[in-house]
Amino acid sequence: MDLLREIGQTAVDPDYTRERAWTQKGRGSRWLQLPVFLVAAMLLTMSAVLTTRAAPQIEQDRQAMVASIETRQQELDQLRGEIATARGEVLDLQRQALARDAGSERIAEQTDALAVASAATAVTGPGLVIVVDDGPDGTPDSRVVDTDLQLLANGMWQAGAEAIAINGHRLNALTAIRGAGDAITVDYRSLTHPYTVEVVGDPDTLEQTFIGTEAGAWWAYLESNLGVSMNITRDRSLELPAASRVTLRHAEGGTL
Repeated sequence: MDLLREIGQTAVDPDYTRERAWTQKGRGSRWLQLPVFLVAAMLLTMSAVLTTRAAPQIEQDRQAMVASIETRQQELDQLRGEIATARGEVLDLQRQALARDAGSERIAEQTDALAVASAATAVTGPGLVIVVDDGPDGTPDSRVVDTDLQLLANGMWQAGAEAIAINGHRLNALTAIRGAGDAITVDYRSLTHPYTVEVVGDPDTLEQTFIGTEAGAWWAYLESNLGVSMNITRDRSLELPAASRVTLRHAEGGTL
């Protein structure tokens, strides 16, 4: 009888009773969390809507900034061209002044030679046109980098170049060829590939001598192993502009 009475009084397992209590408590906490989820969803939706609405304005601002940079760059190029023109006029006046003085031919010749060497004046003459470009696969190893152009320019100087320009930018002793992210800059101007290197000098001497230099060996390796292209042609009359910036760093005086 005691057993039957105990079974009647505890018909439900205590563990089941506790588990059900916890379940009901969990359902209550879930209902309390629902407003939090709703607020978070509303905030995310509002953020997405605002971002979508602001996207056209952001793109418009970006295009306006790009256009402003391009305009300023064109103005800078125009000013550099005017500087180069004025520098050429000054050199012409110096030649005329020296021509009036007897015995000044040697000085005039030295002035012309220095003007060419320092890229202070435009140069016209025969030479080579070298077009280099990235490999067709587009991998980082097959891209032309700043050090490649540095070696190419130095190899051409070593081969006897009188004047060099890369994509129309004349090189002098102070010209910097540097990498800026994915771009290559010459005199702090970004270039786009393919890169055209114009070299004034004797075409036969330049081409044959360059092959035997360290730069020639490096470019032969790039062509054979990494797919970088290099096309060399000869031109009877190249016209290279004066450098946009010529800075005097050192000068010495003497007697004539």
